[in-house]
Amino acid sequence: MELPLLLAGPLLRRVDPGLVAVQVVLSEAADVRVRVFEGRVASDTTNPPFATSADAPDPNVAPPHPGEKTLRIGEHLHLGLVTVRLPPASGKVFQPDRLYSYDVTITGAQNRTDLAGLGLLGTHTVSGVEVGPLGYADRMLPSFALPPTELDDLRIAYGSCRRPGYDDGDALAWLDEYLNERFDDPRGRIHQLFLGGDQIYADDVDSIMMLRTAELGVELIGTDGGVPLERVKVGQVLRRPEATEPNRLDPRASYTPETPQQTEAAGDLPAGPPQFPVGDRLRLTQVSAQLTSIDGANHLISLGEFAAAYVMAWSPAAWGEEVPGARLVTPADPTGSALRWLDTPTGDQDVELPPEVFPERVPQHLYSDAATIAQREKDKVEKAAQKFRARRRSHRVHRDFLLGLGRVQRVLANTPTYMMFDDHDVTDDFFLTPMWRRRVQGTALGQVILTNGMLAYALFQDWGNDPRRYDQVTTPERPELGGQLPGDLLEKATKLFPGTTPGPDATTFAELGRMFGHDLDNQPVGDGRFAAVDAPMTWHFTVDGPKHVVVALDNRTRRSYVAEIGPPGNVAPEALVDQIPRPPLPAGREVLVVIAPLQVIGPPVIDEVVAKAIYRIFDLVTAGDLTDPASVTGSRLMPGTNPDSLETWAFDPITFEHLLLRLAEHQRVVVLSGDVHNAASNVMSYWRGDAEQPARIAQFTSSGFKNVMPVYLRALDRSAMLLQELLRAKLGVERLGWTRPDADLVLLPEGRTEADLVATTRARLLRSPVLLATHGWLDDNPEGEEPQERLTSRLNPARPPDWRWRVSPLIDERPDAERPSPIRALPLDDAAIEAQLADPATAFPAMRAVAARHQAALDRMRNTRQMMFRSNFGICRFEQDDDGVVTAVGEVYTSAPDPETQQPVLGPYMVHRASLGPQAEDRPEVLRQDVLSRVPVPEPQP
Repeated sequence: MELPLLLAGPLLRRVDPGLVAVQVVLSEAADVRVRVFEGRVASDTTNPPFATSADAPDPNVAPPHPGEKTLRIGEHLHLGLVTVRLPPASGKVFQPDRLYSYDVTITGAQNRTDLAGLGLLGTHTVSGVEVGPLGYADRMLPSFALPPTELDDLRIAYGSCRRPGYDDGDALAWLDEYLNERFDDPRGRIHQLFLGGDQIYADDVDSIMMLRTAELGVELIGTDGGVPLERVKVGQVLRRPEATEPNRLDPRASYTPETPQQTEAAGDLPAGPPQFPVGDRLRLTQVSAQLTSIDGANHLISLGEFAAAYVMAWSPAAWGEEVPGARLVTPADPTGSALRWLDTPTGDQDVELPPEVFPERVPQHLYSDAATIAQREKDKVEKAAQKFRARRRSHRVHRDFLLGLGRVQRVLANTPTYMMFDDHDVTDDFFLTPMWRRRVQGTALGQVILTNGMLAYALFQDWGNDPRRYDQVTTPERPELGGQLPGDLLEKATKLFPGTTPGPDATTFAELGRMFGHDLDNQPVGDGRFAAVDAPMTWHFTVDGPKHVVVALDNRTRRSYVAEIGPPGNVAPEALVDQIPRPPLPAGREVLVVIAPLQVIGPPVIDEVVAKAIYRIFDLVTAGDLTDPASVTGSRLMPGTNPDSLETWAFDPITFEHLLLRLAEHQRVVVLSGDVHNAASNVMSYWRGDAEQPARIAQFTSSGFKNVMPVYLRALDRSAMLLQELLRAKLGVERLGWTRPDADLVLLPEGRTEADLVATTRARLLRSPVLLATHGWLDDNPEGEEPQERLTSRLNPARPPDWRWRVSPLIDERPDAERPSPIRALPLDDAAIEAQLADPATAFPAMRAVAARHQAALDRMRNTRQMMFRSNFGICRFEQDDDGVVTAVGEVYTSAPDPETQQPVLGPYMVHRASLGPQAEDRPEVLRQDVLSRVPVPEPQP
């Protein structure tokens, strides 16, 4: 298709009192300027702009003014991040509690246009989809507001994990409905939106979307004579002799390895199909790249594909109306017609994908062996009906995703948006263990995927988080920096594909890899642990408002590890020094908000029980690769390769405790996370030394935008109800910590020694630091008798803990009438029902009323007072009372049909409240035998 000028955007990125950043992705080179106006204004306003990107630049930044000229990454991939900066000498700042509007002017080689000229300010059609006005009303410009002066007015939106192929609604699109009701109120609208990771799913693209992703990836970088300019280096290239027919039952038999001379003469393989076919990349990535992800049938490989994934995730502009190469066929018409995204197949219509093509040159390990192919062909016949349903379902899911992209584009244009990357932005198993890192970085294809994924993140996500950081470039006066600063990354990116020369340029590509640390390994530091890699590029950032400070953690590239193949520490203690500020916060700031892509404080029952079991279950499932000496995949002899079961913070207590200590220093902390594909909330009280008043850390988790927790945990929710019941019981977790081991930290019952303790507890008493649970201790008191201290395990008052903490799960305590209609139970007068049941004459009507309530519940959402398994987005806000006590409120929004009207209802289906103090609370003191003994038993009802 002919690409439009504006591929994605405008995206409103960093906004602070001295800067407004706007991001665009264009198909041609241009000068891009931004004008900012006070108030909400129309595109034809005669008001003078409050500030423009052409104003006097920051005196510390060399001309030309950064961001006005787009960066050429490929022939049809030009990125612009335009900043409106207010120099200190101007005396102006962008104020809180006010609305601002902005317009974007794009001047290309032959034309000049703006948002109105692009047709974005009225209802318009893109890729066959009708899209509403970008400014929420005809002719109105997009607008924004800075964080307000009062903490009670602050609204932070957050979420993560947006997988286009997942069969659920797109909560990022639902956020448009929330904003639509509040956009004209500077205090009530969203002030900051944090995307906490997995903005794309690089390792998990459905084939139907990959058809366009791969095609667009080639278009963005460009072609020469129809051959993609972007080339992909692999370990070994295979060649099929000219004028020979491929053996379709065993393609490997048709190919032989190229000699190094042949490969040098022919060059690296062109990106995209047919050399890297749609739907058949899994073996290639698991063997040639040594990845361990099991969802890599369409793993993104080239830079063009990564860029295309972002463009297609944020805008409908480059989708086009037809699915490339796909057909809509019937048994009576096997030729069929071109499949359109907005088609609705009916009856016996089937979605048919393009046939496989066998090119002259392919990467080694692309094709499976003959036996595997034979089994696959057999499965095609036996599972034809299943594949028929799967293709139609995938088409429907992506059609619905496309239909919501206009609303996503509007959210991103009207809300200051910050982006932190997580695993799926590169690959699901990203830096999982030191062994994984060494294996993947030791392959040519692994280096390609890692470097392209990280470069795409830098260009599409990180650049807008803190544009000033990318002003930093190595100068002749400071050659010792060696081109390792963020601004150098932008310069290098423009050199990858110069003109019509095939690329990427090998020297530049290698330099980028070194900036990302892809030439470094985790080094052992004793005690079996491995230190974090210290790469030149860092990814954490800070942004704040008048009453709060936000820090976003990088828990992917600065990981330490408990062992070579053990769980990651997520953020190494030495890296936390850079990522978490020391107290106090700047004057007037009352709360520290932490964006941690991976949930830090999970539901205690999951962290303590479920996660540890799941870790081993996955290893049993993949035991073949773990034990087979002939295996050549990335997971060979490497247990713990499933990220969903491995990456819990609690698996590495040392780094976990370091993080908690740094957070607790700030007293009032809110952690906003995603990753886990469910929504839940917990609160931690943390005491240091002999402190009577704890620091309070609230963990709000909203995930995913369009993905839900794995089936093994949903089964507990839907069937056995065990997980929800455990959560409702409010089982918490307590820990006691000492910096180093010592004798008699715990006094045991008379006549008992440490030899009587379970092995795990004995080991913990010897480790540094010492971390002990308050349950699982010996108690020799006879049942039913008054407890005697000498027969009880207890803390030694002469050696009190250096710190203590308690985690409690949060439950939605709202009355049913205050919750959205799809979640409310049918009301019953309990007292009247009990009276009717006691009278035989009225017992049957009473039972029928109870049965009707249960029947109505089957048509409604359930189990959302404590954990939600549904697409959702989170809103974090605050309430402060007259005594100065701050309460953090986590609202989880989703959309569900009302059983009465069948119309979708968007609302806060789960609301959790966590006091951040100051407040008094008893410290963990008592050592118990059983964790369940801490659960209060309900009083019997009269």
